[in-house]
Amino acid sequence: MRFVPVAALCLILAACVPNGSADLPMTMPPPDGRGQTVKVSSRSFVVNRRVSQGQPAMLRVTRLNGRDLDYSDGLMAKKAAEAYCASYNRPLDPSAMGRFSAPNSWLFSGDCK
Repeated sequence: MRFVPVAALCLILAACVPNGSADLPMTMPPPDGRGQTVKVSSRSFVVNRRVSQGQPAMLRVTRLNGRDLDYSDGLMAKKAAEAYCASYNRPLDPSAMGRFSAPNSWLFSGDCK
């Protein structure tokens, strides 16, 4: 009959555990430039993260399907970079500055926080 008090204790302790899963940061994205596909409003993008010693991290965004990115696609590219960081439960650094890189990509000097 020892089982009943142990089971009751387990139920009491289980009530102390929070119900929802916390959005804890996962590992950082790979630094070696491997691409990851992300979707933003039904469009697919490839985002690469590159880290060089003594330099800030760079996120490179290119479109996977459809026409190439151009100078006017900065907001869409930033949303793709944000989706990339969100896949690791991290926000994109708000100070990440983007610039168009010819012929078809956007570069963001910043990282996932």
